[in-house]
Amino acid sequence: MEVADQIQLKFHGVDFPVINLKSENPFVQSPGNIINIDIKPKVFYPTEQPDYFKIIQEVTLSSSNFFELFIISVGTFELKANVDENLKKVFVNINAPAIMFPYVRAFITTLTTNLGNVTSPLIIPTQFFKGELEEVQHLMEK
Repeated sequence: MEVADQIQLKFHGVDFPVINLKSENPFVQSPGNIINIDIKPKVFYPTEQPDYFKIIQEVTLSSSNFFELFIISVGTFELKANVDENLKKVFVNINAPAIMFPYVRAFITTLTTNLGNVTSPLIIPTQFFKGELEEVQHLMEK
């Protein structure tokens, strides 16, 4: 019996190199207090590690007159086999951001839970990623 090799996408974890919080007034979630969510995923291919790529998610949560939270998260991924370009695009643009996002979401919830009266715990909704990610040439490029 012949067993086909599986293509493996390995997730090496997520780091949070940038966390900025500006607080104007204590925030309590209520129907009138709207939280704006902006997520900008990007991809970085390290030239020194051709089997690796990094997903950068710039997340901004804000509510007028209350707070603004800006986080940059960096997830490191490895492709364990030679992958054709079409499949690699699926891994990079859909699978990797979807694998990484629950960690970002949990981090935001934990952080805001521990902020005291700055804000009530923020639980952001699940996100679905589609389309091609912007490629950046440097890891922390804006």
